[in-house]
Amino acid sequence: MKTVSTRRAFISGTAATAALARCWGGGFLSAAKARRLNILYIMTDDHAAHAIGAYGSRINKTPHMDEMARSGMILSNCFCTNPICTPSRGGILTGEYSHRNGVPVFNNISRDKKTVGGYMRDAGYYTAFVGKWHLGGPKTVRDEDWDRWMVYANQGVYFNPWFWEKKDGKIVRTDYPGEYATENITRITKDVIDGARATGKPFFVMMHHKAPHRNWLPSDKYRAKFRAMTLKDIPIPATLFDNWKGRASPIKTTAMTVLRHMRLKEDLKLAEYFSGGGQFEFEGRRYEGRKNAQGQYVDRWPEGMENNDRAKAALSYLRYMQDYLACVQSVDDSVGEMRAYLKEKGILDDTLVIYTSDQGFFLGDHGLYDKRFMMEEVIKMPMIVSCPRLIKPGSVNGDMVTNIDFAPTFLDIANAPKPAQMQGESFLPNLEGNTPSNWRKDCYFRYYVEGGEHATSAWYGIRTETDKLMYYYKRDEWEYFDLARDPEELSNEYANPRYAERIAALKKRLYELKASLGDTDQYKDAKEYGPIGR
Repeated sequence: MKTVSTRRAFISGTAATAALARCWGGGFLSAAKARRLNILYIMTDDHAAHAIGAYGSRINKTPHMDEMARSGMILSNCFCTNPICTPSRGGILTGEYSHRNGVPVFNNISRDKKTVGGYMRDAGYYTAFVGKWHLGGPKTVRDEDWDRWMVYANQGVYFNPWFWEKKDGKIVRTDYPGEYATENITRITKDVIDGARATGKPFFVMMHHKAPHRNWLPSDKYRAKFRAMTLKDIPIPATLFDNWKGRASPIKTTAMTVLRHMRLKEDLKLAEYFSGGGQFEFEGRRYEGRKNAQGQYVDRWPEGMENNDRAKAALSYLRYMQDYLACVQSVDDSVGEMRAYLKEKGILDDTLVIYTSDQGFFLGDHGLYDKRFMMEEVIKMPMIVSCPRLIKPGSVNGDMVTNIDFAPTFLDIANAPKPAQMQGESFLPNLEGNTPSNWRKDCYFRYYVEGGEHATSAWYGIRTETDKLMYYYKRDEWEYFDLARDPEELSNEYANPRYAERIAALKKRLYELKASLGDTDQYKDAKEYGPIGR
């Protein structure tokens, strides 16, 4: 078993022989390198793990992410503790849960809150942030934390992207007309890394894509290709027509269904689709797009579909997936391009590359889109990590890791101490194949919004390696799922006497975790977009 001191010797750098540096396990980390690892952290927005080939996707192929997984490690149980964009990002940057970092909903992060960028900078790294910030705009970015930063306004845009950045002491807008966001941020990040390398420091670069966020606008490169696909190419999920029998009320009242809540123009783009030659066949019938009196396609359900909810749901799913997956394909290209760039520069072996998303996403699963529930498709974050000098190729790690652990892990790689306020734990030993004997066996989750745009319900809960318990505290309703027997979470067993003892134990543990993490319901009445009160 490798010790912490040996691990840090690898990171901080004593002499090493080339032969030892090619070995894993045993004394590998005692063969330390002359300089610390660079870190390239690539994060997308709303990319579900089950839309990645390496995670077993049935609906798309991601060759560059899959190659990264073959050369590195897949973390199969990486979780987002508050599955919504802004709070997830707050947790990643601070290493603290939402109730501690003050970002439980769509509210600004305080400029008084030092982020991991600042701690990495203190440790001697060149730090840079490029892309989607989504924590309150450029005035909430701490100059002290980043050598360079370029952030989107709010969600950013897919076409003709632009950034806020600091130049000569002023926040200015920089536009990139005629470019596609995913390709643009790839090019910019290469330039940023070139600048970082010129300083002679190791770099910590956070590259935050817009894609594949709603409303899923593909690049010209992939739009037509994916819109030609049918349900044979993109099969529907087994739970698309889930009737939610026996479930608590929140899933029955949410405004996140593919059947009733996707916008026919902005999300499904029906007129654009059918006017471009799009086709749709379902259960033996072919549907034609609807036209107006002038013979132009309109954003309405096709003729004969008005009273066929199955066909509506299937068409919504297909149109959603065609554009969503086309956006993912551009991201996959970006991952390949960034790794090829690092290899060309001769620094791929010295760089820890991470690919992840801010949380998961419903891809028609249970008839839903978006996130915000404590279901597996949502709380699971994809995480692929590669570094030839650190991680054994083709590894799969099933340890329970959360977004709160990211910042402590980065600091561990930098050989820097974890600040006292950070609540996560470094999973660097786990990446090395040496899971600590006391590594967690359960995780705490909380989501704060009752109502709001998507008509969600506030909840908190616990997930173990085999089961899950959640409490919708504004409605006083519980759900329990035996994940070992019911991995798709179709049967709420909360009222089943067979599980009474197990549920009682989970409740006890849930409240132990809640208390130990300092969650005293500080933000139980927080509104979706803040400002928040304590």
